[in-house]
Amino acid sequence: MMIRTALQQLARRRLLAPLVLALACSMALPARADAITTPMILTKTIAAMPSCLSYQVKGICFFLYCTLKGCTIRTSIRISHYVPDAIVSSYHEPLTHPWLDIGKPLAATMSAVGSAMMGMPVDSSSSSAREHREMATFKSVDAIGNPAGMILATLASGTLPSLPGAFGVPGVSELMKFPYQELPSIQQQWLSVPGTLTNNVLAGAASLAKAPSDILGKIAAIPGYLGKLQSAIGNVGSLMNAGMKLGDLGITVSKLTGVDLGPLQTVMQIAQGASGGGYPLGSLFCPGSASAFTLHFQSDLDSLFWRELIPVEMLYPASWIPTMQEVSKSPALSTWGGRYPRTGKLVQSHPVKASAVYAERVASIITRSAQPHIYTPLSPGGGFKYFSQFSGRRWQMLSPSSTSCIEFGDNDSLSLASFGDFKTSSTDGYVWNLWHNYDCCQRRGVYLFSVP
Repeated sequence: MMIRTALQQLARRRLLAPLVLALACSMALPARADAITTPMILTKTIAAMPSCLSYQVKGICFFLYCTLKGCTIRTSIRISHYVPDAIVSSYHEPLTHPWLDIGKPLAATMSAVGSAMMGMPVDSSSSSAREHREMATFKSVDAIGNPAGMILATLASGTLPSLPGAFGVPGVSELMKFPYQELPSIQQQWLSVPGTLTNNVLAGAASLAKAPSDILGKIAAIPGYLGKLQSAIGNVGSLMNAGMKLGDLGITVSKLTGVDLGPLQTVMQIAQGASGGGYPLGSLFCPGSASAFTLHFQSDLDSLFWRELIPVEMLYPASWIPTMQEVSKSPALSTWGGRYPRTGKLVQSHPVKASAVYAERVASIITRSAQPHIYTPLSPGGGFKYFSQFSGRRWQMLSPSSTSCIEFGDNDSLSLASFGDFKTSSTDGYVWNLWHNYDCCQRRGVYLFSVP
């Protein structure tokens, strides 16, 4: 009864219904068996919440709350769970982008920007049909805020987050932090490389990381370059500052149909049961970093780095040393590929595994600050004390097939079937749901401590 009442209250207060019923596009879209739309993404994400959430009560947080009348101690429950933060898609070319109503028009627009950056048309990425040998592949990738993640934010805050009328386009602010925030860390990483691995190639790469004056000079010149650059959709520098209206992309807000909200009852039942009841609904969920239609990464917009015109990723030791940053649960033996270099080039013959590695590469960019790319980092909202964020990562395939939440990197070298077999796409387009683990408690004053 309590769960049903909570849902009814949300509907009456117009919190949840507008979020789910007014999100996506009314474009005329061709039917494609291996493609997906925003209503389908919402339905599959909400359906997976009971199993992917991994809800836990960690303890109690204590806060000092003071007014003119004096100070009191307030408490809130400390919880941890997974949140669907972003939709990560890999694709062959804009016309075959698997997210039809959002990703496809966005990819077509960003392709024009990438062409302007490179001074030539952005060519289609190469396919990677399954072969019995390793082969190089290249794919475009984007990461867009999952609108379903805002549902948990709504439950946590008790207010409906504003639905944007435009895409915010990533700018160069994080990139410009790279020389003084990330580069020192890279230099420290080289100091930890065992001497037994040192050879002429690695020694040269380490020297470049210590004094990358040419690369830093190119990075420093990027803001001025983009400010003067004209693309088919206008000045690139202005685009990054102003963003793009959904209508300009051919996207209009309309009602969604067929989104099943039933699993949300199970989600709230899990939270109420784990907490023992008695806590406000808004304190039982950590808001994630999702914001509907926020563009966190688009590889064509990042062409200078994703296509290695500026090879800054080669400063990282993990770009040179196998097993250092492998997508693998057993680093000594990997059948997947490396997270570094975080570019569009990859040696992997299985298309599903290739897409998984690309997804990991993009996730490692958007969850950190000062990375050498053009992107917008994931960042949770206020109102909560976070003890950890992005500490765990799970993936849910949304297209062309549907799966539960998993971690990449299983060693299937001795298995008769490889990861992704029977889940391949005829157009080489794949969509993944990125779930992150958050550990938090609702702020109720000045944080003091947590038990445990």
